[in-house]
Amino acid sequence: MSDQTLTLSRRYDAPRALVWTVWTDPDHVAAWWGPFGPEQTRCDIEATVGGLFHVAMRAPDGSEHPSKGVIREMIAGEKLVIEGDADATDACGAGLPPRAVVTVLFEDDAGGTLLTLIARFLSAEAREAATESGYVVSWRETLEALAPYLDTMADTRSAL
Repeated sequence: MSDQTLTLSRRYDAPRALVWTVWTDPDHVAAWWGPFGPEQTRCDIEATVGGLFHVAMRAPDGSEHPSKGVIREMIAGEKLVIEGDADATDACGAGLPPRAVVTVLFEDDAGGTLLTLIARFLSAEAREAATESGYVVSWRETLEALAPYLDTMADTRSAL
C-alpha cells in the first residue's frame, strides 16, 4: 500500500458469481449502493470495457451525489476496474473519486467470496481529501450493507 492507495476487503457468504452479478447489474447496484437506500438511488451501467458506470444518489435533503466513471478493465467474475470521472466535484466522488482508479477483485474464499476494493488516487493529497470527505467510512458501510442484500438472494444462489 502506498500513500496514494486505499484498500478495503470484505468476505461474503455468497458465491463469487452472485457477488459479481450484484456489482455489474444496474438493478442490483441501485439496491445496495450508498447510504440513502434503493428508493433514492438510480444506476446505469454499460458492462463492457469503455462503458459507463454511473450511480446517482439523492440525499434526504434533496442533494444529488453522483458516482460516475468509465470501466477500464473487466474480467467476468474476477475483476472490475473503474476510473472516476475527472469532473467529479466531490473529493470522494460518492465512491468513485475524480480520476482515481478503483479496482474491485472477486476471489473464491472457503465457499464464499472475498471482495477487495483498491482505490489508487493521483496523489497522497487526493487520497487524504477523499478520506476527509468520508470515502473510507462510506465504503465500509456500503460493503457491510451488501451482505444482507446478498442474503435476500438466497434462492438465486443455487441457480448460479
